[in-house]
Amino acid sequence: MNVRTLTSNGAPIPFTPQYFAALRESHTGLPAETLRARYAEDGYVLLKGALSSKTVLDLREAYLSLFDSSFFKDGNARRGLFSGHEPKGLPAHGLAGHPAHAFVRSDAFRAFTGASTMKSIAETLFDGPAELIRRTPLRHFIPGRKRSSRAHLDRSYIGGVAADVVTIWVPLGDCPVDAGGLVYMDRSHEDEVLENARANAPNDRTDTRPITHDLKWLSDFSGRRWLYADYSAGDIVVHSPVIVHASLDGELDLMRVSTDIRFQRAGSPSDPRWLDDWSADDGY
Repeated sequence: MNVRTLTSNGAPIPFTPQYFAALRESHTGLPAETLRARYAEDGYVLLKGALSSKTVLDLREAYLSLFDSSFFKDGNARRGLFSGHEPKGLPAHGLAGHPAHAFVRSDAFRAFTGASTMKSIAETLFDGPAELIRRTPLRHFIPGRKRSSRAHLDRSYIGGVAADVVTIWVPLGDCPVDAGGLVYMDRSHEDEVLENARANAPNDRTDTRPITHDLKWLSDFSGRRWLYADYSAGDIVVHSPVIVHASLDGELDLMRVSTDIRFQRAGSPSDPRWLDDWSADDGY
């Protein structure tokens, strides 16, 4: 029997029950106590249909429309299927002069990240007031590059008490597993040993903050599976700063665009590095 194999940063991992299982699904209509209990137990909450799919797709289109139409199959920026032709003459993603750098400073993006829905979700999980953290990265993965988010914890990048920070990961558009969505290591928020695994883990870069680029190695090392979902436009995942997560390589023409919206508990100390708008070369 042929075993389907996925990759992350080019490193293969079999798509089998030994290595993968489904994320538990929730929705915003559940009682607040249930959502907080699931977040504490799982380290994440996948909220299906939490946002208007039209609002999400409108934002996706607004960003992708900043590129030349030759970037997309049939010139359709709303669908955002990669044509196979990358734009020429642009700086690297997220640097000044790249559309992502300008877009996170736009009124449309600020309105999206600052929407009351986002804040309400964070406040539900905090069980108290929340404040938006200004620095908000915009990710854009192009099929065929074999470059994905390595296995990491958010607390390796942002300071503060873990209980006082949440990340809302928003895929801007549909994102099936083949398109390179986020995957979460099951119950890894309970396992402090994993953060120390980087000392012996294979690593394809000099940055020591990620644990590893090799998701199969980390699963074999820990005995834990990666949790995934076929995300639809409007789905979000709220996750803890101490859960290990990563992304897969995109195998479809569908480009993955996403954003990481973070909130802190109101009144908690702010990480000064996160008080300005995101830029890919800010070092954080």
